Amino acid sequence: MRISKQLLERIADHAAATYPDECCGLLVGQGDEVLAVEATRNAFAAESGDRFEIDPLDHVRVWEAARRAGRQILGCYHSHPDGQAAPSSIDRRLARSFGGPFGYLVVAIEDGYDCRVYSGRIERNGHIADAPLDLED
Repeated sequence: MRISKQLLERIADHAAATYPDECCGLLVGQGDEVLAVEATRNAFAAESGDRFEIDPLDHVRVWEAARRAGRQILGCYHSHPDGQAAPSSIDRRLARSFGGPFGYLVVAIEDGYDCRVYSGRIERNGHIADAPLDLED
């Protein structure tokens, strides 16, 4: 998956703005190139600071806008406040019922500002595999 440094910074800014709660959003583009990141509401925000589910209404809104622009949803991102830049056991369990292929970014944010990024892909069988992330200027 390819993404610009500017878009990756927007994801990090979203993670910082929602810290210490998890943020989430969708990656929109064409082929393997992310052309936009769309912040979405976390449906679990009121229940738990350590879970995420992209709000279904936001998902539909982003999907429709992407379709109108000739783009598609390529993946999602979410943050792990004061956690690891890697899928958690819960992330892996939930991905099994999701299927793919689907890009998957995890942004670990510590103390509200220091970010590290994990890049993966949810495979057709629902397993999360490491995947390279090509950064463009």
